[in-house]
Amino acid sequence: MTRASWLKKIWKGRSKGVSTVIGTVFLMLIIFMVSTNVLLWTFSQNAIYTQAAKDENQKSADRLNENIVASGGNYSVSGDEVTVKTTLTNAGSVAVQIMNLWVFDTYPTNQRYTNKSLNLNLNPGEVLELRGFSSLTVTIPGANASHGFVSWFVTARGNTIPLETASGIIIAELAQGIGSISMEFKIRHYIVEDGVLGPAEFDFTIPAGETTVFGITLTNLDESKMDINLTGHSCVWLIVPGTSASAYWSIAKVVDGTLSPPFDFQVLEYGKPTLLFFGGTDPPNSLQGRIAAVNILLYGKIGPNDYGQNIPFAAVYVE
Repeated sequence: MTRASWLKKIWKGRSKGVSTVIGTVFLMLIIFMVSTNVLLWTFSQNAIYTQAAKDENQKSADRLNENIVASGGNYSVSGDEVTVKTTLTNAGSVAVQIMNLWVFDTYPTNQRYTNKSLNLNLNPGEVLELRGFSSLTVTIPGANASHGFVSWFVTARGNTIPLETASGIIIAELAQGIGSISMEFKIRHYIVEDGVLGPAEFDFTIPAGETTVFGITLTNLDESKMDINLTGHSCVWLIVPGTSASAYWSIAKVVDGTLSPPFDFQVLEYGKPTLLFFGGTDPPNSLQGRIAAVNILLYGKIGPNDYGQNIPFAAVYVE
């Protein structure tokens, strides 16, 4: 064997060894890259799962922490339209979005469901009055005022909120009155001397020649549950049927049994009976010897809205 062929043989052997090493290195790099990608993918999937589980747990906690109360509910029916009135209070610790109202007519021959889409948002502690212009109306074919109804709200998180109906006592008292006012069916008058009111007299006869103040007890039962603020335009109006004879007594301010003009305002708090005073003037001679109809004219505000009402009240004889 010549020296040249020997060197060639050695080079071929070394070349094979180098190729093996290079191939091994590439194989290791490929394994490392694949393992790294698998590991990163596993980490990302674990992170996604952990975040999803965390989000689901938070949703469950928020759903459990929802606490909406629908109180003071009542219904009114006009044709097929059922109007729902209630007060929503967020007594929980999370904000709540209300998505639907469901109403069910429970009458045996007209058991029908209907729903109304909503977008009501209540922060913790917030109170929302769904009354007056804010009442909710749905259509139920065949509905009647004599039917019973059941309602519930549905939140965006899937909770249901049953409507708690108002006490029958409140509704019965309101039925005795007209509109927003319930009244005590007693008319009293006071004879006034030097601005001081005498003892209350509960009868239906008033003297024509004496300065008189009427006392009438009214209760604010407006469905909004807001205070009624009466202005000086409110009065008691007496009119003799079939004639032009009439007279009116403006609402008056009385402090410790004494007339204290000028009158500024009178607040009727919701659900609180309030004694109002009207007068400080003499019945005119045109009413003497006649029976007159007594009307209560009220004017002012319910919350930010104008309020005006005429209530036929009683009849008196002016002697």
